[in-house]
Amino acid sequence: MKELSTYLIPVEEEQFQPLQTQLLQRLCQVHRLPAAILYLSDAEEGSRFQYEASSGLSADPTPQTFRTGEGLLGQAALEKRPLTERIPAHQLLSPTLSPLVELDAVFLYAIPLLYQDQVQGLLVLVTNESTDSLLESPDWREFLSEWGTYLQSVRSRRYIQTLLEKTQIQNQELATREEELRQNLEELSVTQEEMRRTQELLTERSRWQELVIDLFSLTASLTAFEGSSLMRVFLAQASRFMEAQGGLALWKDPDKNTYRIVAQWLSKSVEFLWPEHWTLQDDLLKRLEKERKAVSAISQEILSEGEPALTGWLVAPYFESKGLGGLLLFGFSEVQPLRPEVESALRSLAIAFFSAIERTHRVFSRDFPALVGAFAEIGGLQVTFLPAEAVQKGDIPWLQEVPLVQRDAYLTALQTMLTKGGLWRPPSDIPVREIGLASFQGLWLLRLS
Repeated sequence: MKELSTYLIPVEEEQFQPLQTQLLQRLCQVHRLPAAILYLSDAEEGSRFQYEASSGLSADPTPQTFRTGEGLLGQAALEKRPLTERIPAHQLLSPTLSPLVELDAVFLYAIPLLYQDQVQGLLVLVTNESTDSLLESPDWREFLSEWGTYLQSVRSRRYIQTLLEKTQIQNQELATREEELRQNLEELSVTQEEMRRTQELLTERSRWQELVIDLFSLTASLTAFEGSSLMRVFLAQASRFMEAQGGLALWKDPDKNTYRIVAQWLSKSVEFLWPEHWTLQDDLLKRLEKERKAVSAISQEILSEGEPALTGWLVAPYFESKGLGGLLLFGFSEVQPLRPEVESALRSLAIAFFSAIERTHRVFSRDFPALVGAFAEIGGLQVTFLPAEAVQKGDIPWLQEVPLVQRDAYLTALQTMLTKGGLWRPPSDIPVREIGLASFQGLWLLRLS
């Protein structure tokens, strides 16, 4: 399956279909399948699926498109689980074109490709015999999960492109309408005011869309080795755009009913510090769960104990498959109105921010430990994970190995790294040989001595 995963790489739109065809061809070769077909969920209308690529067929398959619930393929997408059916071979293609025409019947497997419990695409496998053992393989399931994640990024890119095209169309329509209103200004003074309001609305909407696109691009380039610097840039740009005095991102602690700050930005005019852990009011959480959108709140509605200093707040939730996972909060000196274009933009910003957080978390919790573990096994070295709480308390097992006069500097450097995140190296004047990766959760360390 690792070989098949090499096909799941970012490419330009015109290269996507040929790459998926190569993947299906290799999939058929590895598992000796007569044919395979890939359908992709529409970027805007998720219940509609369009034929994308195939292998082993001499003509396009039937159907070309389908909707959730239609036929075997649509039922598999609706139930979000693999379904199979034994059908006559001629039903797959026109008998005059089908390479399967010499077969009396084939097994048709419809396999949904999921990301966060949402169907991103549908894989159809055509086999001469039952292949249930393949579908139950852990490696196969892991590969399908990776494929679903990859297709989600493709759909997101197409959706952003659609937004850009719509914005351009709106701007063209606005320019046309402005000219029409100008010509009738002398006779239609009322229309002049309508034109002004329309222009302001479209300009404001366009500004927010441009912000969302810019910050989507920023998070797309984020890696775990850069730490949280880009996340602070994200919050700074968003806060300055909406003239907020501060912005912060909270991530839910899976073991507690609290939220932890993973990134924050404060205006220079602000002199207070926010708590590291936030316990939010139940009424606010219930409101977010019910409405599933960004909300405007006052300071008394945020924390279960105390107030977060600033008077007005805009709160944008991020939902995982298990429920509320994170929050973006922007604070103001006054209560803020929440216009529809602002609410929509805030939800998009939360998706961009926390999708990047989840991506770097996978690197931190899975990929990096596996990499340094392999190095450690080869060199007989030691890999250690230090939870953030242990670092903050100074509970470092090998602290006694550091010279006494340098222990405070070493501990301070570790604690600072938790805030910054990214690649860890000890200060050059401290005789400790180690390298690691830090995040708000803790540090993975490969100790060389």
